[in-house]
Amino acid sequence: MRDDEFSLIAQIVDVLDDAASGPDVAVGPGDDAAVLSPPAGHQLVVSTDTLVIDQHFPQGAAADLIGYRSMAAATSDLAAMGADPAWATVSLTAPELAPDSAKLFAEGIGEAARRFGLKVVGGNLAKGQLSVTVTVHGHLPANTALTRRGAKAGDRVYVTGKLGGAALALQDMPRLRNCTLADLREDSPLRRYWRPTPRLAFGVGLRPLATAAIDISDGLAADLAHLCAASAIRCEVDLNRLPTFLGCDPRQAATGGDDYELAFTAPPQAHDKIIALAERGGVGVTNIGIALEEAPFAPVWLLEGQPVQLATGFRHF
Repeated sequence: MRDDEFSLIAQIVDVLDDAASGPDVAVGPGDDAAVLSPPAGHQLVVSTDTLVIDQHFPQGAAADLIGYRSMAAATSDLAAMGADPAWATVSLTAPELAPDSAKLFAEGIGEAARRFGLKVVGGNLAKGQLSVTVTVHGHLPANTALTRRGAKAGDRVYVTGKLGGAALALQDMPRLRNCTLADLREDSPLRRYWRPTPRLAFGVGLRPLATAAIDISDGLAADLAHLCAASAIRCEVDLNRLPTFLGCDPRQAATGGDDYELAFTAPPQAHDKIIALAERGGVGVTNIGIALEEAPFAPVWLLEGQPVQLATGFRHF
């Protein structure tokens, strides 16, 4: 860390100024801690996500892209819980931090925060291996949170969006590392990796409809397995029904990570309301399977009607 640490902090706070204030923020950045005011009758929803160089983003990538991706990845957890986004804190660890890089990083964080409806109310700078830790805070009416534990036999299994775009981007590491904003076309796998879209409004709308939900960060195969285990259900999923990104085959779409879409379950009678919610929000949603009560409490993947084995997806250790 440079000797002008406090001037760098001041610069970051200045860039994020319009993404840090509001009537729900009594004390924001610049003090020892933030003081916040959640709505009456609501519960807090809090999640922390850490992204580490060469593990969650490539070395040499643009600082603004790293900042945006870090905020989006963390915010997807709020969407999975059905929470309204509210506040975030950001901690950056770096071996060195030049003013230009600090400004770009803050711009990426700030753009994402404004887009997702989050106020950046604090954070930290430290010297070390490059990593970003984002803690997001949301809220929702008491006892309305979506969790992984509510799926029931007979529920349908759904996913939002298209899967596999980020997996395609990871196949071309030089392009991923040297990516710029100009490369992020709407239909580009690079955009899916660097600028994922947390399904926040859709998640809020699912609160009265879904029985269980999870965000797809480590790959559908891995994350749906977590939902099945938590709910003690078996899911039969037809790989041919997966909504895949152009150029991605179903197996890759099921096991590739970094999609930050939602997988969820809901009873059959909620189907029409789910489709209407998706259409209002411009979100694709696909019924990919069904939940059953028989063991094993895990996804069973079918291809042409026959069970197939898939890789388990991303693992942190």
